[in-house]
Amino acid sequence: MTKSKGKNPFPVMEHMTLKMVEEYLKEKKSIIVPIGVIEQHGHHLPLNTDALIATHLAKMIGEKTDILVAPTMYESFSGGACKGTINISPATMSLVISDRLISLVNQGFRNFYLFLCHGGSENARALDNAIKMLLRSNSMFENVMIALLPVWKFDSKKIGWSKAVAEGDYHAGWLETSIVMALEPENVHMDELKTDSKEIMRAMCEHPDNYQHAQKIVDDELVIARMCQRPEVKIGVMGYPERASVEIGKRVIKDIVETASAKINYLEEKADGVYKEVKFEPEPLILE
Repeated sequence: MTKSKGKNPFPVMEHMTLKMVEEYLKEKKSIIVPIGVIEQHGHHLPLNTDALIATHLAKMIGEKTDILVAPTMYESFSGGACKGTINISPATMSLVISDRLISLVNQGFRNFYLFLCHGGSENARALDNAIKMLLRSNSMFENVMIALLPVWKFDSKKIGWSKAVAEGDYHAGWLETSIVMALEPENVHMDELKTDSKEIMRAMCEHPDNYQHAQKIVDDELVIARMCQRPEVKIGVMGYPERASVEIGKRVIKDIVETASAKINYLEEKADGVYKEVKFEPEPLILE
């Protein structure tokens, strides 16, 4: 496939015509699927931050690897409860990604690279389970390879997620703010920057799921807890956005694009459409 030239919208699928996609499928069967969410990112970043990052970086990776990029998937579970957040249940998200993949397999696509840019723990677990069940239960996927590529896995220089997580910078902090500064600076509003109280910030920077609290009608190990956002969480920034800069964003983006592209090129070279035996390690027993 010829890389993007002039008015050719490749690799952005939704801007291409039917004829363009048909011509692409004559040469390649691979596609990148960006995954984001709509959720609060404080007062200084837009609600579509994760999807924005997924869209831009997937396009860069698609250009570098010469692989088509599907429309970004916004239908994800956030877990947050601040204004503007749109929570799609993990079960529904699983159905959406499954239907997307089934539709694309029907068209002839065979290698899928799910580029995940939303780090919600419930959503990530549901996505992983959905892919496993799809491969297990649907014979259409007998010769289909699905790779789940979380953006935080592509940090070869240890200047992005590795550094951020070590510092407790998880959400709307210096890392995400820097990336958006480099991609869409007009959508960063540092003059509006606010955070929650120091006590709440400290808890959320210790673990990103500390934005929640647990409640039970009876405090017994067999009673399932109801998990909700802490009522005192009003902004939800988990990190240190004041440390952000365009320069950091550019360096992190370059590393992600180069590392993710190298991984995809490796998988493209090895993928032959044949499933082979690999080491299997059962999950820990639940009968405790």
